[in-house]
Amino acid sequence: MSEKTVSILRALGNPNKAKIVAHLAKHRGETAESIGKHLGYPLPTVYKYLRELEAARAVKSEAKGNTRVYFAGDFKLEVSPEKLMEAFEEHTMTDLYRGRFGDEGINKFSEVAAKVKAGRMTFRQAAATLGITYYEFVSLLDEAGTLDA
Repeated sequence: MSEKTVSILRALGNPNKAKIVAHLAKHRGETAESIGKHLGYPLPTVYKYLRELEAARAVKSEAKGNTRVYFAGDFKLEVSPEKLMEAFEEHTMTDLYRGRFGDEGINKFSEVAAKVKAGRMTFRQAAATLGITYYEFVSLLDEAGTLDA
C-alpha cells in the first residue's frame, strides 16, 4: 500500500473530512466558506480539515483571483486486511519521509536541519520549506538525534 493511500485513509478516517471530499466530488470548485455553509461546519474547522486533506492529497486547491477553490483529489482506494496490515506496520518517521520524498528529500532535510541548528531558520520555516508539518519535522529531528533537550 502506498504512502499516499495510507495518508488518504488516515485523513478519511474522520467522517466529517470524508463528507468534505464527497461534497467536493459533487460540487467541484467550491470555496471553504461555501463548503462550511453546505455542510454546517464552522469555518475554522473547514480550513483545518482542508489543510489536512490537501496534505493527504485527497483534496486539491487553486487560487481564483483572491479566492481559493477546492476540488476532490483523483484517487482510488483498495482496502483489504492484508493491505491494512502492511500500511500500519511500524515505520520510522524517516522511512515514511523517504517513501514520500526519496533520497533527494533526505538530502534536503539534512540541509534544512543544518540551517535550523545554526539558527538561520525556525522549525516552522523548515517544515514549510520541506512541505511537511511541524510535527513531522520535529519527529525527523528527534529520530536523527539532532533535537536539543
